Amino acid sequence: MFGLNATAVVYTPNGTTGAYTVVAKAALVCRLANVRQEGKGAAEERDVVAQNRRLLWDEAYVMPSNAQIEVGGVRWNVVPNSYAAMTGLGSEVAYRRCDLAVV
Repeated sequence: MFGLNATAVVYTPNGTTGAYTVVAKAALVCRLANVRQEGKGAAEERDVVAQNRRLLWDEAYVMPSNAQIEVGGVRWNVVPNSYAAMTGLGSEVAYRRCDLAVV
């Protein structure tokens, strides 16, 4: 996929402490995209949405269901049930995405 201009570290929870310290993927090539704010209500809600991002990455990597992402020193929680495999021509997966909320 073109436009992947960042590298993320994918963390999963430590089985003992629950802290996101276990590296699942050390160098995931990705893109952080802003989330559209159209149709959002109050200014306070728009401010919260403005902090969120959408993560796009290559189709070959399947993100763990419970993960935390670090890009450029900033940690993000993966929003549950936001995973999607985006298909292109021929119904083949072209890239994957999920929504992120800043930690």
